Amino acid sequence: MKKKIVSESQLTLNSNLSVSILLSKNRTHVPIRKILLAVDGSEPSLDAADKAIYLSENNGADLFVIHVIPSDIRYGNIEDNTKIQLTGPLKQIWNMSLGKAQKYVDEVKERTVNKTVKVQTEILVAVNSVVKEIVEYAEKQDVDLIVIGTRGMSGLKRILLGSTSSGVVTYAHCPVLVVK
Repeated sequence: MKKKIVSESQLTLNSNLSVSILLSKNRTHVPIRKILLAVDGSEPSLDAADKAIYLSENNGADLFVIHVIPSDIRYGNIEDNTKIQLTGPLKQIWNMSLGKAQKYVDEVKERTVNKTVKVQTEILVAVNSVVKEIVEYAEKQDVDLIVIGTRGMSGLKRILLGSTSSGVVTYAHCPVLVVK
């Protein structure tokens, strides 16, 4: 899939946030009506949540907040989403994963309480990869912008994006804002 980004300009939104605003061929602003925020509970994803809420409120955009449970945790589902009965430790792992996921999306929703932002939250279970689930959800919802955090890393890895954020940037059909 070929992306068409004609030009970008910097807009300072406040002292801690600047983002690229995409311009179309005739140099008009591309409206942001729907924003997808993918959270994983990390500090960068919560920083990304603040940026996404700010952008949603200032653009009158709907905010979709998702957490994707990785495929290595989906012991309770088969690929066609048929439920299987879990027992013992597997059931505890699954329930713990669902509980954490709900906590992550609820925390973002709580941050919008005194804002004029329409928020929809969802927990997804990755059938394949987290990246694929985020990208497909964004396409299905026809979002105009994806906001995602990148995990803090040390050493040589610091200059690279995290694998999830890098994959989303590579495969997304729309612009992606990656927040450190």
